[in-house]
Amino acid sequence: MAHEHGHHHHDHGHGHHDHGEGADLGHGPGAGKRFPFHKMDRLDSAERQARQPADKLVELVAEGRPETILDIGVGTGYFALPLLDALPGAKVTGLDVEPRMLGVLVGRALERGVFDRVDTFEVPRDDAERLPTPEDAFDAAIMVNFLHELDDRPGYLAGVRRTVKAGGRFVVCDWDAEGDAEHGPPLEIRVPVDVATAELKAAGFEKVTRHDLYPNFFTLVCE
Repeated sequence: MAHEHGHHHHDHGHGHHDHGEGADLGHGPGAGKRFPFHKMDRLDSAERQARQPADKLVELVAEGRPETILDIGVGTGYFALPLLDALPGAKVTGLDVEPRMLGVLVGRALERGVFDRVDTFEVPRDDAERLPTPEDAFDAAIMVNFLHELDDRPGYLAGVRRTVKAGGRFVVCDWDAEGDAEHGPPLEIRVPVDVATAELKAAGFEKVTRHDLYPNFFTLVCE
C-alpha cells in the first residue's frame, strides 16, 4: 500500500494484485495490478468482516496507546477509522495509490467527525514503493495484506523502521503461505512467515512476535 503528501482530501491509492475473490482483502501502495475501484465494496464486505475483523488488529495496535499511526495501504479506512474510535487522542496518516479510495476515507472521516485526525498521502503509482514519510514520525505503523506485493521488501521495511519511533511498533498482517488457496493471492506469491520475520529483523526490528489473529493470515508485531 505511498504517495505525495495529501492533507485531508488527498487521494488514497491502493496498489493491488487482483486475486479474484480474495482481492477484497488486498490493498496497498504497492506495484502490481490495481485493486479495481469498482470492487471497493469488497474492502468493507461482510465476508471480510467475518474473515479479518478489524477489531482484533485494532486491539493489538491500541495496546501501545500510540498517538500517531501510519496506515500503509489505508484504503477506505477499514482499520484506520476503528483505530481512531479506539484511541480518541490519536491521529492516523494513511498512504495509498488510489485517490478515489482516499476520497472515500476522507468522506467517512467527515461523517464520523474525525476529519481533523486523518491525514492522507497519495503515492504516485510510478513511485509506489517510495515511503514519503519523515524519520521517527510515528508511534506505530500497520501494513495489512500488502507485504506480498512489494518488489523490494527489504528496502521498504527498512524505510518503515526509520519512520517508526524507537520503542514503537509495526504490525504486519498478510496471507499465510501455509494457508488455503481458496481465497487470496496464489500460495506461490505469498511470503512465508519465517522469511517475513527474518526480513523484518534485518530491517532493524529487534523483536518480532507472531500473533494468530485470523485463520489463513499471519500477524507480526515488530518492535
